[in-house]
Amino acid sequence: MFKIICRQAGSLMLLLTVCVVMYTGVTTLLAQVFMPTQANGQPIMKNHRIVGSALVGQTTTNPAFFIGRPTVVSNLSAVSAAEKQAIGKRVTWWHQLDPHNHQAISVDLVTGSAGGTDPYISLAGANYQRQRVARVNHLSVSTVNKLIAAQTTSPLANLFGEPAVNVVTLNLALQRLVAQTK
Repeated sequence: MFKIICRQAGSLMLLLTVCVVMYTGVTTLLAQVFMPTQANGQPIMKNHRIVGSALVGQTTTNPAFFIGRPTVVSNLSAVSAAEKQAIGKRVTWWHQLDPHNHQAISVDLVTGSAGGTDPYISLAGANYQRQRVARVNHLSVSTVNKLIAAQTTSPLANLFGEPAVNVVTLNLALQRLVAQTK
C-alpha cells in the first residue's frame, strides 16, 4: 500500500511540475520573445513612465475625463432584479454627474464587462460624454469630436463588432490637448 501511495505521489509531482511549472515557464518565455508588448499588457508610456495599459481599463469618476465601463463582473441575468437595480443606480449616477445631458445613456456605460476591466467603450458611450468633457475642459464639441474620431478603432475588416474607443488612450490625448490650450 505504501509503495502505491509513493508511486502516485511521484506521478502527481511529475505531472504538477510539467503542467504548472514547465508549461507556464515555456509559454511566458515564448510570449516575451515573440510578442513582448502584448505579454506585458501593452503599457502606455508618458515621459518614460508607465501611465496605464491599453489592455486594462482604469477607473475614474473625474468629470473632466471620459469615464469607462463599470469595473464590475456580474454573472447575473440581464433581467434579474439585482442586475436591474444595479443598472438603475448607475443610470442615476450618470444623471447626477451630468444633469444637463438628456441623451439616452449608452448600455456599456451602465453594464459591466465580462472581465471587469474592459478598456474600451462604444462610440455611443464616448459621444454621450463629449459635451460634458468639452464643457469642463473649455473645449469646443467639434474639437472633442475630432479627438474621439482619432481614438476610435474600427471593427475587424468592417465585418465583426462595432467601432470602439480606448478610454485610457482617449484620456491621455485629452490631457495633451488641454495642456496645449493652456
